[in-house]
Amino acid sequence: MPTVSLSFLNRGKVKQVCRVCRGIAELKTERLCADCARIKAQIRSRFSDAARGTMMTSAEQCKRSGCACDACGVRTLDSHPFYPSARADRREIHFHPRCHELWVEAVTGWDARADQVINS
Repeated sequence: MPTVSLSFLNRGKVKQVCRVCRGIAELKTERLCADCARIKAQIRSRFSDAARGTMMTSAEQCKRSGCACDACGVRTLDSHPFYPSARADRREIHFHPRCHELWVEAVTGWDARADQVINS
């Protein structure tokens, strides 16, 4: 039986390693795969304080499993970073390790373009 080549479907699409999740994919902005770029955009829209850099940045480790990640909404399976509530009217904020890395970038204002210039 002859095989059919579908290489024409990938023409012009270069796959590279995402700098956060290390997955091989067509990269979007800031050298992120589509999933990481989506999560980072959700963080910026859900946490306007984080996007302005006004939230605290030192996380603790949560040992519970089944906490909902505040960045992507998926439940955690292992220990993960979280931010305890400093005020009575706010709840804890939990993240997957990958989502936490994207959170820290949003809080600190990391600039992918500057990193590309330095590493070039």
